[in-house]
Amino acid sequence: MHWTILIKSHPDASGNPVLQGLRMAAAALADGIPVSLFLSEEAASLALHIENPGDRQKVHHDLIAEIQELGAEIYVIGLDWMHAVGSLTLIPGIKVASMKTLVRQMRLSDQVVAL
Repeated sequence: MHWTILIKSHPDASGNPVLQGLRMAAAALADGIPVSLFLSEEAASLALHIENPGDRQKVHHDLIAEIQELGAEIYVIGLDWMHAVGSLTLIPGIKVASMKTLVRQMRLSDQVVAL
């Protein structure tokens, strides 16, 4: 069994789908279910290393670290805008991927969750 979780919502979105997706990934991993986590669209910014994160960003980054420690592969899609902003740093261990990678992983997964 393998899950793919795609988070594309804004980190401050109503109902907090980003937090729910990260918590779901951590819970699945803790229960022995392998997870591939993809950050896309408005959630792609979660992959960026921030020196002094705000409270919500800190919670998200702590969960991302926990998810990594539990063995998940974390990918970010769509960071083309980074070139316009300049040199930004990703959280160590997060890989840049393409839609092709996401589609392949979704095809191999038993469960796909998009938030």
